[in-house]
Amino acid sequence: MIFKKLVVGSLATNCYIFGSKKTSELVIIDPGGNADVIIKSIEELGGKPVAVLLTHGHFDHTTKVSRISRHYQIPLMYNKKEYEFGTFTQKEADRWLIEGDEINIGEMVLHTLETPGHSPGSLCFYSTDVKEFNGKKIDGILFSGDLIFQGSVGRSDFQGGDQNLLFSSIKNKIMNNKELTDNFIICSGHMGLTTIGEEKAHNMFRKFFL
Repeated sequence: MIFKKLVVGSLATNCYIFGSKKTSELVIIDPGGNADVIIKSIEELGGKPVAVLLTHGHFDHTTKVSRISRHYQIPLMYNKKEYEFGTFTQKEADRWLIEGDEINIGEMVLHTLETPGHSPGSLCFYSTDVKEFNGKKIDGILFSGDLIFQGSVGRSDFQGGDQNLLFSSIKNKIMNNKELTDNFIICSGHMGLTTIGEEKAHNMFRKFFL
């Protein structure tokens, strides 16, 4: 697996570079700033970018979308609800993503979940192809955007946010998803990495989504 977390932009957003070591293909998730750092990291990894993915359209996750997609001449993929609602109108998607869509990255697959609450078209992406992380055995990896964080959850007081929807998304799409186990790494849009199991046990909002 190719994996790199970069903290970018003025709000310390996590941008992820994720892909296949076998083919060197990779995607860039949420390029919210510091385009030169993202590009340099991809060059150091020897990666071949195939797409830019957005978990949602807030500026701190999208500021360098055009720069990165133009630099590599690769498609932009996100949920159309973000464009229709006006959360992100900078650039239409080359591929609109909906629940169940798959993004192929070499031999690896990212699966798409629609998880509204933080914003109308928020998405999560997960893969069951990743079985090891930092030397530890895992069942997979989840890119959660601003849905759920280490010990907390995303804000729902922005325009288009909905707290009830947010808790419902966490409960139904993450915690009660048969494809996802406690031993999944959660890579969120801000702060550190965690696991589904850790958030079931310690998240301060767990009573609202368990």
